[in-house]
Order: sequence, then C-alpha cells, then structure tokens
Amino acid sequence: MFRNRYKLIVSIIIIILLLLGNVYAVPYIRLIINGQQVYTDVPPQIVNGTTLVPIRVISETLGAKVNWDGNTQTVTVDMPQYTLEARTVEYFWDVYSNNIENVQEPKLDNSVSPELKTLLSKAYELLKQKAPQVYEFVCAYILEIQEAPLDKSIAAVTDTATHIVTFNSSYTKQAINFPGTLGVEVIATTLAHEAYHESSVCTGTYNTAVDNKTIEALAYAFEYGVAKQLGVSQDYFNWIKTQIINNLN
Repeated sequence: MFRNRYKLIVSIIIIILLLLGNVYAVPYIRLIINGQQVYTDVPPQIVNGTTLVPIRVISETLGAKVNWDGNTQTVTVDMPQYTLEARTVEYFWDVYSNNIENVQEPKLDNSVSPELKTLLSKAYELLKQKAPQVYEFVCAYILEIQEAPLDKSIAAVTDTATHIVTFNSSYTKQAINFPGTLGVEVIATTLAHEAYHESSVCTGTYNTAVDNKTIEALAYAFEYGVAKQLGVSQDYFNWIKTQIINNLN
C-alpha cells in the first residue's frame, strides 16, 4: 500500500512538472503599437487560441480614455474627437491635391455689412485670378468671417479656437474709400495674413515660445509674398515692409 501511495505521489509530481513546463514554454508575446514596443503590467496571453491583451494600455497609448464602473461592471473607452484643426488641414490638402475649384468660401456671419460682403467677393475673385493657391489656402483655413468694432490699429483678428476671422468695421469703411483697387487688395492680403495664423495653429507650426511680434512679422512676410502675386502698388509694398520691420524690432 505504501508503494502504491508513493507511486501516486510521484505521478502527481510528474504531472505538475509537465503542466508547469507547458506554462513556461509559452513564448513571450510582444505588444507593438504604432511601431513602438509597449510594456504592460499584465503580459499578453494566448487562451484557447485567442490572444488577449490589456485594453487599458492599448487604448491609452492610442489617445483614448478608459474608465471602469465597478457598480455596473462596465468598461468604457472614449476615443479622442477628430479635432477642428485636423479636419481643416485635411480639407486643405484635399483641395490642394485635387485642385478643386468649387471650394467653400468662409461662411459670412450676420454681422458682416453689405460693404464688406462686396469687398470680400471682389477679393476672392482677385485671389482666384492671380493667386489661386492662396485662394484655396484662405478658404481652407478660415471657416467664418464676422465684423465688429475693434481697436483702430487692428484690421482683423483671428480666433484660433474656432477659426473665425473678425474684420474691424472701421477698417472696412476705410477700405471702401481707398483709391482704385487698393481696398480690394488690402482685404485680399488681410485674408491671407489671417489664414497664415490659422494654418500655423492647425498644422502645429505655431511656436508658443516665440513672442507675438515675431509671429506677426512672419504673417506680414507671408502677406508680402501674396501682395507681390497680386501686383499691388509700391506704396502698399512699402507699408507691409514697414510692418515686418516694426515687429522684428
């Protein structure tokens, strides 16, 4: 009887060792997300032919938020929203790569006066004729235009959170009375200037470490290039140059 019990114990030990051997024989499963290996507290496992991985690590690595509700025994995964910036950049490249002529011009708020509407319409036509890529650039990065009384030194301001450009109503009145086509050219280059600000935010090239005057100088430099395409007067060129210099000093 003792011999049989001894054989039973030995058999159990052998079985346990075989089982442990199978456990340790399972290969280490690497988890790679977007080309980078990710290490987890609970390693991936293969159970009944199915590979199981921790949902929290994967979700949070991809930018999602994971929450556990113990009361309802529920795991919720909330993916990040498709940002306004991402949509705007995607729209611009869609327009630019496909050369779509029938692009959507910025929406006009009810605050926009008939005078500004006329100037904007002529400015768009001028851009389409002499700087079509800038026209597409403006339409992609400016989603809406408003008009309101602002500081006299400001032609327009950009709300980078909503991509809405607000024109100074007093500036609009001045532009109407500019000689020749200067008023339309000023509105066109101002649109380009504000679209530049929008694009720098949307594409992530906006550098918060740089002071505002330097950022303005860069926008005026872009505006200068657009003015050159439009063939504006030398006086207007000189004015833009002055703005660049003033903001760099």
